[in-house]
Amino acid sequence: MKNLLPFLFCLFSFCSIAQVNTVMPPEANTFYSKAMANIKPQIKNIVEKNAGVLKGRTINADSLSKALIKNQLLKNATPQDIEAIGVLIMVQASKNADADLKDLVINMNKNEREKNAPDNKVESILENKSKIAENVSILMKRISGTQDVVINNLR
Repeated sequence: MKNLLPFLFCLFSFCSIAQVNTVMPPEANTFYSKAMANIKPQIKNIVEKNAGVLKGRTINADSLSKALIKNQLLKNATPQDIEAIGVLIMVQASKNADADLKDLVINMNKNEREKNAPDNKVESILENKSKIAENVSILMKRISGTQDVVINNLR
C-alpha cells in the first residue's frame, strides 16, 4: 500500500505536466485488433518491425507511406493497403509508447535521483503519441469504408 501512494503521485504529476492533446480514434484500435488477427505473418512482422524502428521518433504519415511503398513485400499493394499498414504501424507504435510510459513510472520510484530526466522522457513520449493519433485520424478518414477490403487484401 505504501508503494501505491508514490506511484499515484507520480502518475498525477505527469498528467499535469504533459497531456496527450489528441487521442487515438477508437475505430483505429478496432481496426488494429481486427487486422492483426487476420493479416499475413509477413505483414505483421513489417508492422512490428517498423513500429520498433519509429520508437522515439516523430512520425509522419506521408513519409511512412513512401517508405512502405519501397518494401518488396508490398510492391503489389494498393495505396489504401499502404495507408492501412501505416495505421497499423502507428497504432503499434502508440502501444509501444504506452508500455514505455508504464516502465518509466514504475522505474521512477526506484530511481528518484533522476528527477528531471523522466519528466523530459514522458513529455517527449506524450508529444509523439499525440502526433501519432493525429496521423492515424487522418489515415483512418482516408481508408474509411475500405477497411474490410484492405484486411482481405492483406491476408
